[in-house]
Amino acid sequence: MASSTSRDSARRKPERRAAAPVKKRPSETRSEAEHRRAKVEEEPLAVMGGRFMIAALMVAAMVLLPPLGRAFEAKGPAPNDVAAWAPGAVSDVRITLITADYNKLGCAADKEFEGTHCAFKSETEVWPRDPTAPLDDNKKNIIQPYRTWPDNKLILVAGLWADPVVAMRLHREPPYAVAEKKLSRFVVDCHMRFLGRLESAKLRWGPGAPWQNEGAAMVARPESCKLKQE
Repeated sequence: MASSTSRDSARRKPERRAAAPVKKRPSETRSEAEHRRAKVEEEPLAVMGGRFMIAALMVAAMVLLPPLGRAFEAKGPAPNDVAAWAPGAVSDVRITLITADYNKLGCAADKEFEGTHCAFKSETEVWPRDPTAPLDDNKKNIIQPYRTWPDNKLILVAGLWADPVVAMRLHREPPYAVAEKKLSRFVVDCHMRFLGRLESAKLRWGPGAPWQNEGAAMVARPESCKLKQE
């Protein structure tokens, strides 16, 4: 007969529990599998689409940016109002020159305009000098040929270098001991009064250069000038 102690020990021994059943993942349905494969196959297409978008944007930028840049660029000056050039009229005229032009530019004609004239009466005859005139008056009454800026129109101007602003530029940058290529080209904006029209002037753009006939040209005298800011 078993002792009470043995019976109690047998009763207190814990029962062994059965392991919980492992839940199996439900099998993937056919529709879910097809959806997953489609998603994987679409991913490379999305990447290629992004690359194509970037390329398209770059092409659009190259096409559109230059015109937009030109639209925001500062516009150049308007052409000179040549239609306003008439005897007795007053108009603003922009002229391009270097200080070497003081000694280089010349014209030949036997006609005077309010006491102004070319340095030569003809291609071989110098205009007689007024004995009462000062020896150096910055060619106050001498007509010389110039070109307008930016439209490059011919104009004959008397006494340009006698204007105080232009005379100061000549004083600050004398052309006598400097190579011409080292001289800075500049633009003067002058309020001009037109004296008349010279029908057939002979022009010379440098000492010893051949005389040229460029047709009729207006003659003007500056009333005031200012240097164009660079």
